[in-house]
Amino acid sequence: MLRLILVYFVVIFMLTGCQTDRQKSMNVIVANAKTEVVHSKSIGDYKITIYTPNKPTPKDGWPVIYLLDGDSYFLTAYNMMTNQACDRCVIKEGMIVAIDYSGESRRGLDYLPKPEKLVAEILPNHQINLPVSYGGADDFYDFLTKELKPEIEKRFPINPNKQAIFGHSYGGLFNLYAFLAKPIAFDTYIISSPSMWFSGGYMFDLLSKHLANDKRPTLGKPVNLWLSVGGAEQSLLAAELSLPEAEQKILLQHRQNRKMVDSSTRLFEKLKQANITNLQLNYTIYPNQSHKTVAIFALQEGMQVNFNAN
Repeated sequence: MLRLILVYFVVIFMLTGCQTDRQKSMNVIVANAKTEVVHSKSIGDYKITIYTPNKPTPKDGWPVIYLLDGDSYFLTAYNMMTNQACDRCVIKEGMIVAIDYSGESRRGLDYLPKPEKLVAEILPNHQINLPVSYGGADDFYDFLTKELKPEIEKRFPINPNKQAIFGHSYGGLFNLYAFLAKPIAFDTYIISSPSMWFSGGYMFDLLSKHLANDKRPTLGKPVNLWLSVGGAEQSLLAAELSLPEAEQKILLQHRQNRKMVDSSTRLFEKLKQANITNLQLNYTIYPNQSHKTVAIFALQEGMQVNFNAN
């Protein structure tokens, strides 16, 4: 039964989450959802889509999930919630706040931190891969925590103990950066396939410094860190074995260079060994899932954690 449910949502994801360009050209039309432009004082405008259930507010307020790359994941999260939430179900309905852009994407700038020295990625074709823009993660974090979250909490009754943030790829890297380098602002960090290869593994250096710092902030209450990666992110999917041999070779080399599975496993092991008080740590490798397909599974389980009935 679980497999059938997951297959269903993979289809939904393919029809919704992967159609980012189309969604960016329109406002999402969903009952009880509203899309608006929120102006940041320092880093520009954001397209924010907010879903609120048309039901009585729970006594503790609404649980909420913030979605990075919001246009790609809003409809998927909405379908998950409205199809799976009921009185006797694993999850209960809550709010969705999807964050994206009305015009050109600034995700590289917003999601990537600023290393002292940026290390370029060398692609299998020997070309140099450098982000067009990067280094604005601190400013974006300030927008989230000092502008957007306070505005949401002012307008809606929010459960202070059930606030999650979801990010995939660059978004996953940002969530890890926010967890390590900034005050804890969320109760659940859903870190899907973080781009640990960025700048020669910069985040591992930051992690080591964080764990070695005796004065690092402690967790005053339980925090969930839900880390995951696709099992085929470092190999080829069965369907890809029909590609021309030259294409297979380049694709495989690219994935092996980035070491997504190895890096995620290494990240988990370091966090586990640190034995951080109040950190509820979970790591999942989803078999037969690539970087493009695995986010749906991470979002599914992360929502079950944040919107659980307890």
